[in-house]
Amino acid sequence: MNAIKKLITIVQEDIIGTGNRIIAMSWLVALTGVIVFGFYLSSESMSFMGVSGSREFQVTFEYPVEIKRLHVMPGQVVRRGDLLAELDQSELNGKIRLTRSMLGKIEAEMKVRKHLNILVSNGTSEDGDADPLMVDAADLREELALLERAKRNLYVFAEVDGVVGAVNYKKGEKVPNFMPLLTLSPESPTFVEGFVHESLHTRLEVGRTVTVKPVTSSTQPVQGRIISVGSRIIMMPLRLTLYPNQQVWGREVVVEIPEHSGLLMNEKVQIKPDFEMFKLPLVIAATEMAKANTAATAAPASTAKADGKPQEMRMPAQLERRFDFEPSGVIYLPDVKKFLVVSDDTDKQKSASLFMVDRDGRIEDQTLFIPGVGEISDLESISQSGDYVYMMTSQGLNKKGKDKPERNLFVRAKRAGLEMTETEVLNFKPMLMKMIAASSDAKLKATFKGARATDFEIESHFVEDNFLYIGFKTPLSSAKETLMLVIQDVDRMFKTKNLEIAQLSSVKWVDFGQVAGAPHHMSDLIRVKGRMYATTVCHHEGCGAIWRLSESEGKITAEQLKSFEDLKPEGIAFDPEDSSFFVTFDLKDQPAKFLRIPLVESGVNSNDRK
Repeated sequence: MNAIKKLITIVQEDIIGTGNRIIAMSWLVALTGVIVFGFYLSSESMSFMGVSGSREFQVTFEYPVEIKRLHVMPGQVVRRGDLLAELDQSELNGKIRLTRSMLGKIEAEMKVRKHLNILVSNGTSEDGDADPLMVDAADLREELALLERAKRNLYVFAEVDGVVGAVNYKKGEKVPNFMPLLTLSPESPTFVEGFVHESLHTRLEVGRTVTVKPVTSSTQPVQGRIISVGSRIIMMPLRLTLYPNQQVWGREVVVEIPEHSGLLMNEKVQIKPDFEMFKLPLVIAATEMAKANTAATAAPASTAKADGKPQEMRMPAQLERRFDFEPSGVIYLPDVKKFLVVSDDTDKQKSASLFMVDRDGRIEDQTLFIPGVGEISDLESISQSGDYVYMMTSQGLNKKGKDKPERNLFVRAKRAGLEMTETEVLNFKPMLMKMIAASSDAKLKATFKGARATDFEIESHFVEDNFLYIGFKTPLSSAKETLMLVIQDVDRMFKTKNLEIAQLSSVKWVDFGQVAGAPHHMSDLIRVKGRMYATTVCHHEGCGAIWRLSESEGKITAEQLKSFEDLKPEGIAFDPEDSSFFVTFDLKDQPAKFLRIPLVESGVNSNDRK
């Protein structure tokens, strides 16, 4: 080091001279610039050509299937989670019924054998594990589980945002196993397939950053990262050669580019490795690209994050022209992976129409119609249990104070995918009033005394294990408590079209005002993992809240999880896919809103979630 310093001093003082240092430094800077510029110009020869593309998705099945309905056509743009096709389930349902029947017969025979063994052994029970039928029963249970799992896969959804390519089969046709039903390509390219001429000795390694520039369009260049370098020489596509009639050979290089780069699919591009005068910028660029790719991979499927910020629900224009959308109740359909929403108002015909909504609040252009209902009005709540979907109107008077039959209904229908069948309709209000009048509960009867006997409103219910849970919006008790009724044997009620006092299982009261400081009215009610959750609106309807309900010794206590100002939560559903609540808000003259709230943020601890 001392020798170098001494040499520099000799050059400066003896050769250049102390008076010419500025000139010498200027020449040195200029020479350095020329060298760097020469390196940069020489790097132009390192560029090569390529074509943008993306990975194509093929929809195939492990077993033969029959197409029930196709929801897309070639060239149609779809979003992640959109329904592409429905498969026929008639044959599968037949196998499920047969397997259940066989399992039921075996279990019945096992019970008879066990009973006979007890009689033969003079009342002492023998070990039932020795029954050979247990093996058959276990096999049938396993087969039934596989069939049920296959039934849940009868709906084909888009895995990415993209464009439908080829649709190879039509409605009613059978698709052999492992044959593609349709293909789906992302809207924008995600990689570039480049080719380096065999005579071009370019140092290309995985991780190196490159600049990708369209050859013909004015799209801005984008940064990419080499993810693969071919280890053999192959023939290059004629499109990338200077003379189309001449065969050219080279190495294949795959470059990863960001989504939404602005490039077209199959667009011809020029790929140029970034200038590497120093290694540090390359390392930094590669690191940043890796971070960006990691973040993109970890991004959630839904753009509407569960962050506690209500967002606007988007309705197709053709539905806006027909329907007044005021979401009042919601459930999640796990097989379709969509939410099913009911609305206070529908159309001028007062049709029984339901709306399909995805996790991002997008309302599908396809509505579900409940056959056999006729006119229905003020539909407030919806629930599901088994194969049935239950819907209840408000049971209240209209704005003119009149009692309309279409506002007093309780409806259930069997759902198979996106079809509703076997509709049953009850004129529920007279049945409910008769049961309340026959009750011996003094507090219950006092709450419905006088005009309140006919002027009440129900906005929440759910059905579970053949029990109906009803939450009243009005009236409140004299102590401003909210009423909940539990009615047993729902199947019997629909079969007999009657409601007896013996079916009133329990009467419950909830005091929301004790926590909120003012009376609240229940607007929806659900049960998740054994715990009840409710939404409420303030007495003046200018605010609302979400609650968790706990029952101990017949008394229900309410814990407020989240409150809202200037928003009325009308419906709540649980999404098991990401353990979140999906809450809908009715803003009357403004577009409806929705909110996703993680279950962990809702105050549910680990013990509650077992």
